Amino acid sequence: MYIPIWLIIIAVIAGIYFFNRSKKNGSGGLATGISNMENIFKQPFSYRLDITIEPNWNALYKKIVNPESDKEWEKIIEKKRKDLDKDDIENIFGRRYHFTEYYDSTSGLTTRFQRTYLGNGKHYFRTADEFGDRGYVFGSDGDYELDEMDEKQKLSVEVGEDFIRNDIFDKHIGGARGDWDYEKENYLFRFPLHEVFNFLFALGTRFHDTERKIVIKWPEEIEKKFKEYGIKYETIFDYEPDELKLEEWDKDFYEKLGKPKVSNISIDSRVPGHSAYLSTEDHTHYSVALKIFRPGENDRINMN
Repeated sequence: MYIPIWLIIIAVIAGIYFFNRSKKNGSGGLATGISNMENIFKQPFSYRLDITIEPNWNALYKKIVNPESDKEWEKIIEKKRKDLDKDDIENIFGRRYHFTEYYDSTSGLTTRFQRTYLGNGKHYFRTADEFGDRGYVFGSDGDYELDEMDEKQKLSVEVGEDFIRNDIFDKHIGGARGDWDYEKENYLFRFPLHEVFNFLFALGTRFHDTERKIVIKWPEEIEKKFKEYGIKYETIFDYEPDELKLEEWDKDFYEKLGKPKVSNISIDSRVPGHSAYLSTEDHTHYSVALKIFRPGENDRINMN
């Protein structure tokens, strides 16, 4: 029996189409269940990450200058403050930062915004490829003779999303130094953002909206980092909050996370008296908050 070639071609194309479709849609069973931990991180979770840094510039500048005595320090800072031009945008002194990062899982697009509050009360807002700021705490520190370079360069600072460091310019070729070129003592402030983000993201993708709950006790690995970096974590509750039953819900997941304790109170709660603070001994304050978005969870879009 003769079968036309065009009919064979149509049959082959149809077969390929339905085979590929079945591969996409036929992964049922355990692979589609929330109990399948391997696939949790493959779900289309978008997020918003908010970071704030409020440096205590007095304390940080004192670390950099390293005065011989408190009396000498008082003279230095008094003169610097007196010469400080309130309209001078070159001074980093007094600046505070709010970084916001949006990640869209559908397109893979990451968008970053930075709001910088100046010491004179003004602020500016911009998009950013990378969060940060750099220069001199006081603009006048950048005015120096060649023979003063080694000493004056120490007064240069850089603020990143999880650090503040000094002596940032390369003395030989100019420009900013690479991350590998810094010593431990160059870091005036550090925060384990990578570990904290991974913890909140894992928690929130496993248990809906838990990334917004106030943490009572951080995972063991993160608490070690806090101790290493001199970070203090303090919670304030008007009453003893209930804990989320993480161990009861998923014991293996709870233990892999490092046995954290998380309250049932959201950081978005409008009930006064509940808060948490991250700071250093010199009162530089830091905050980090994550919000995970899932398909179909937009309050403005109601499909019903």
